[in-house]
Formats: sequence, C-alpha cells, structure tokens
Amino acid sequence: IEADDDDSFGAINLLRKMAFLHSEGIQKDLFQDEEWMHVSALKRHSLVVDSPLGGVSMHALTQEVVRELLMGGSKATALGGVLETLDAKMSKFRLDRPETYVVGRRYVRHVKAAASHALDCPVRQATVLASLCQLAGFFLSKVSCSFAEALEMHHISVSARSRAYGPDDVDVANTYTTMAAIYAKQGEYAEALLVYEKSKAVMIKARGHEDVLVAVLYNEMATVKEKQGKYTDAMELHEKSLAIRNKMLGHDHVEVATSYTGIAKIYQAQGKLV
Repeated sequence: IEADDDDSFGAINLLRKMAFLHSEGIQKDLFQDEEWMHVSALKRHSLVVDSPLGGVSMHALTQEVVRELLMGGSKATALGGVLETLDAKMSKFRLDRPETYVVGRRYVRHVKAAASHALDCPVRQATVLASLCQLAGFFLSKVSCSFAEALEMHHISVSARSRAYGPDDVDVANTYTTMAAIYAKQGEYAEALLVYEKSKAVMIKARGHEDVLVAVLYNEMATVKEKQGKYTDAMELHEKSLAIRNKMLGHDHVEVATSYTGIAKIYQAQGKLV
C-alpha cells in the first residue's frame, strides 16, 4: 500500500492495529467505523480475507512483518489503541452474569494475542494491560476452565501492575491470591502455597501484619494445608486468622465466625468431634 492519500493512510493504520490481534476472526466492532471503512483496501491487496468466524483474517506472517516494521511511538500508538479497545469490550464481562460470557468467548483470543506483544509496553499502558489480562484470566479459569492460559494472563497482569504501581501494591497481592487459588483448584497445593506466600509478603508490606486481608490469606492457606492433610499447620493458620479478626473486627463479626468454622472443620477431619 502506498501511503500517498487519505485512504492509504487509513488502511495502513488499520493494518497496524490488526497486527496485534489474533489472526482469525478480526471483528468490525474492534474498530471505529472510520477505521473499518479502509478494510476494502486491505482486501484488494490480499492483506486480509473474509473469515468464517466473522470479520476478516490476516496471515500470521503478514502480522509479524507489520509488527517488525513498527518502531517506537508508532508501535506504542497502535498497540495502545488495541489494548484500550479490548479493555472496553472485556469490561462488560461479569462472572455473576452468564449472559456476558459471550464477551469472553468473542474477545479473549485477541486479548491473549495483544498481551503477548505488550510485555514491554510503556508504563502508561501497563494499567490497561493489567486490568485486561485480569479479566481474561477470570474468564479462562472460571468459565472455560483453561487454567494454564488463565495463569499466563495473571502472570502478565502481575508484571504490568508491578511496573505501574510498584511491586508492593495491594492489587499485585490480590492477583497472586487469584493465581494461588487456580493452582489449588488443580490440586497443585505446594505451588499454591508458594504463591500464597508471595501474596502474603506483598500484603503485609502494603497493609501491615494485622490487616483483615492478611487474615483472609491465612484462612485460604489453612484450607490448602488441610487438603494436604497437614492439620497442625492448618490449625496454626486458622488461629492467626482468628486473632487478627478478633482484634480488628470484634468478637461478634461474621468473619470471626468463619475462622471458628475453619477450626471446627480441622477437628472434624481429625475425628475430634467432642
């Protein structure tokens, strides 16, 4: 495409954004109408073709060539636009609203593609990347049960949040907690505990040793220890959680009751029913 008129410029800009998406099923609704109007020029040059998934497809090798030609600011601009558009789309996904699951099915493959090229994105885009990957991770783990892919998205989210807010941010700890829960769900208890420890270390730096969020972590770690059959360790963690909740929330709080329930389950698992 020769960049010698407005249509050519528009087609080139469209091509640049498409290069950061999944090669199949690049939908019209990921672009503004004034951007998509140039797709016909890309078709004339056989740079994209109609896709059976809807929209168009772009050969992976073509995408690679386009990405390699992008430098500095032009790459950041194209990729930043893609990330913001995908974040706006994925923000409509809600775990408690099954009717929104179609959002994840429609866009998550594009999120994975864009995120893989955004690992070195400018800090100003890292916040968007973190949010986007977290949403994709939730969909992949909770809806499609694609745990390995979900962990990949959460890893990118942790890295992006650390760059944007620093490694001791509460949201970094929360993402580690989410990852630990995924490992535990797969029965990878040792790995889950290692990641919970990372979350605890960050949370304590951010909120202090006696924060209620630290108590929640102790409770979740105790559950993993119980599944390992390590009842003494589990009891110690529940007692730490209980002590924090009693001090910070008061003896009559529902979360205090949750800690007592956890302790009772340990006794039950050991056959100590009286």
